[in-house]
Amino acid sequence: MAKKEQELTASMIDTFREFKETKNIDRTTLVSVLEESFRNVLAKIFGSDENFDVIVNPDKGEGSRRSGYLW
Repeated sequence: MAKKEQELTASMIDTFREFKETKNIDRTTLVSVLEESFRNVLAKIFGSDENFDVIVNPDKGEGSRRSGYLW
């Protein structure tokens, strides 16, 4: 992982941790909100999110999406 990407990942983890604590939101709810937010963006861009799997890894500060589309 490149240095800039590592810094961004660390920053995302810190930001989510801070948000979780200040808003008093449990981890499961926060992950669900993030996944649903990404699904909404995908649906807005592609018209539907049904061909995508959204996976948020809060331990590593990563998110990914898989699709049935061939690019």
